[in-house]
Amino acid sequence: MADNSARTDNPDDIRSEYLAVVEYHGSTVSSRFTIAGLYVAAIGFLASAVIDKDAVWLARAGGSALAWWLTVCLWVLELRSRALYTNLAHRGIDIEHRRWGLVADQWYEGFFSRQYKEAPITEADKQGVPAQPGWDQPKMAWMKKPLSEKVARFISHSWGFDLLYAGSWIFWTAALAVSLFHVVKDWLYP
Repeated sequence: MADNSARTDNPDDIRSEYLAVVEYHGSTVSSRFTIAGLYVAAIGFLASAVIDKDAVWLARAGGSALAWWLTVCLWVLELRSRALYTNLAHRGIDIEHRRWGLVADQWYEGFFSRQYKEAPITEADKQGVPAQPGWDQPKMAWMKKPLSEKVARFISHSWGFDLLYAGSWIFWTAALAVSLFHVVKDWLYP
């Protein structure tokens, strides 16, 4: 059984913990964009070297392998960051509901509860909670109406990062395969 002797219900301690959760959540989310920006710059540099018409096939294979490896490594970091900030958000939601009493009709009013829109799990918590809000529906500059919920559910930073890394992984896998094919062909048939 866990030792709860260190647990505190002091409002100042809870507020301090919540502020730390908000700050760490923000820096974790922010780091994703910094990493992705540096990744795009690095991949652009490698792509220009790999597609250079004067580059030998072995150099193209090496550049493609490096880009492929960077893509895999940074995608793993992205997935880990996603798990971390989600865990932090769940702690923030827990504080909002269990410590600050944002329940019933106030269920979705906390900072994290507005972002994550997670419905209550237990029957006791479901009492008086309004219907779960739908997906945020962004509006494109040239459209008068927001995107439908069916489309809006795919509009997220995580979805965008997955597209970036998955697309890059496919591209660099193909570039590496083509480069290695030419390296082997040139070696077998000089």
